[in-house]
Amino acid sequence: MTIRVKKPMADHVWWRHWWNVVAGELWAGSAGLGAVLHRSHLTLTCLEKGLTRSRLAYLTRLDYTPGHLEDVAPGLRSLNAALGNRQLPVFLAVSRELGFWRQVTLPQAVRENLRQVIAYELDRFLPLPAADVYYDYQVIGETADNLNLALMAIPRQPVDECLALLREIGFPVAGVEMETTAAANAFALLTEKLPSPWLLVHAGDGNLEVAAVRERTIDVHSQTAASGLQELPRLLTGELARLREQGVEPEALCLYGPRQGSRESAALAEAAGLPTFTPARLHLEGWPAEADPETALPALGAALRGVGRVPLPANLLPPESRDRARSGSLLMNKFFLMALVGLLCLWVGSLLIHKRVALYQVNRELASLSGEARQLEKRLQEGKTLTDQLAAFRQKLGQYPDKLRVLRELTRLIPEHTYIFHLRISQQQLEMSGMSKSAADLIPLLERSGWLTKAEFASPIVTDASKLEHFKIKAEIKVVEPAS
Repeated sequence: MTIRVKKPMADHVWWRHWWNVVAGELWAGSAGLGAVLHRSHLTLTCLEKGLTRSRLAYLTRLDYTPGHLEDVAPGLRSLNAALGNRQLPVFLAVSRELGFWRQVTLPQAVRENLRQVIAYELDRFLPLPAADVYYDYQVIGETADNLNLALMAIPRQPVDECLALLREIGFPVAGVEMETTAAANAFALLTEKLPSPWLLVHAGDGNLEVAAVRERTIDVHSQTAASGLQELPRLLTGELARLREQGVEPEALCLYGPRQGSRESAALAEAAGLPTFTPARLHLEGWPAEADPETALPALGAALRGVGRVPLPANLLPPESRDRARSGSLLMNKFFLMALVGLLCLWVGSLLIHKRVALYQVNRELASLSGEARQLEKRLQEGKTLTDQLAAFRQKLGQYPDKLRVLRELTRLIPEHTYIFHLRISQQQLEMSGMSKSAADLIPLLERSGWLTKAEFASPIVTDASKLEHFKIKAEIKVVEPAS
């Protein structure tokens, strides 16, 4: 089975064409090639990582007769040609059928020379001589006296044969790992954030593998054969109880393998009573629903090593045997992206600096004009005060009649033989005293004037020896004339 993810065809509309070109350049990045070696087939995946996300570009399975791995050479050449002969580094995952997991306890005293001690004691831990295996280890726990290690190893002979074939085709080899580790990396990086610790369960045809995964360590606790598929839930329940006795309280379950989509796997999830994740929940563009989780998932986990760091970095291939992995074009894309971001930041910074300089210049000009502005403001305030005072004076002046006009009108109204020797004018009141031959005739004259009202005598009329009547009259001024 070969699945190749094709990129969308370019549209004839010019702007869509250019958008496709830009999108393609953004996608162009590092690529990782992962492979899983089984006894009868080799599964390969190509994973491309863009600036923001990853996608599956190629997935193929090459079958061969056991003992004749050279049968897959034509398929590898076709794959290399399809990938553009880029010499992508390969990370090889080896099937659990070929590998060994051992739990080892060593004293704390050997911590400083741990790798040398393990190499020296390896024959005691494994069924094969140390010269015939690739191995690595992880510290999974420790006490005051001891170190608890997870030791993983694979035989050299089938692995060397596969590595030689890959290098002959043109694929440099950057690392070797166990299939279980690769599957754990795929789940850890391509699903929701998994709580620690969590369980990785491989449900096979009549066998069950349970591994406890913490943030950067993995420990395979059991590889159990069952007499039938119906035994798998019972075996998982027993393993969970044993793990909890050891102080491992799993928070989630990741399930894969040929039986992960069967009724038995549903029973496994129910027996575990934990949030369950399967390969169908991977967040990966191009991941096909028909992919075989038995081989595709570990191959995908191996390919993830080629595009970035993985949480479980165990590498069984010795450093001197690893081919140098080229970083691909993502570094160049990152360089140009960083340069673009730097230029944008510089442009924005220059705008801010320009604004600050302009603001500084304006502040300096304002500071130089502040003295004149304060004097002008003071004068404006003084002018406003004078204007208010003048308006108040005008208003107050308008409340009094024009006395000259009052005198002129009285002179016109008063008949002959009438003399006024006292006159008092207030806002709307007029009082006058004098003498006349007929004081009684004055009241009607004042009333008919049109500008006086309520005229009356303020005191009784008194007649003197010359027959002149002394009077005192008050009246209200009906029309208030503004002062001129």
